[in-house]
Amino acid sequence: MSADPARVPGDTGPARLPGRLRDEMVAWARRAVPDEACGIISADRLHADGGVASRFHGLTNAAASPYRYLIDPAEQLRVMLELDDADRVVWGIFHSHVRTAAVPSPTDVELAYYPDALYVLCSLADPDSPDVRAWRILDGAVAEVPVEASGD
Repeated sequence: MSADPARVPGDTGPARLPGRLRDEMVAWARRAVPDEACGIISADRLHADGGVASRFHGLTNAAASPYRYLIDPAEQLRVMLELDDADRVVWGIFHSHVRTAAVPSPTDVELAYYPDALYVLCSLADPDSPDVRAWRILDGAVAEVPVEASGD
């Protein structure tokens, strides 16, 4: 796994994530414990096009599992249609890891179906200090994208 974000084609630098969205995602992840949480992060443009995350859509983990996530298909369709109608894009796919680091697992890599989106993971391994990290996953290659906290 490469942790050099400069080696990921199409990236424009750090992932700009407003603090309020980060806090919202961490709260969503904490509410889902003992299971993983999941959701979609939207923006007006993709990260690779300079987009900044603007909204978090917390969705049901249909797998109801502490080891994997599956975004509820009906909820996902609803959000995707809303985004399309509002001329918004999927900036990121979010999920939490309850007991492990905020690093994509082999299953996460295998199921990364949105090559233009960032994969944003929240680790609750240390419940007092959640760790939020972003990743590009392209054709099985994984590279970290630094997260830059921004004001609201």
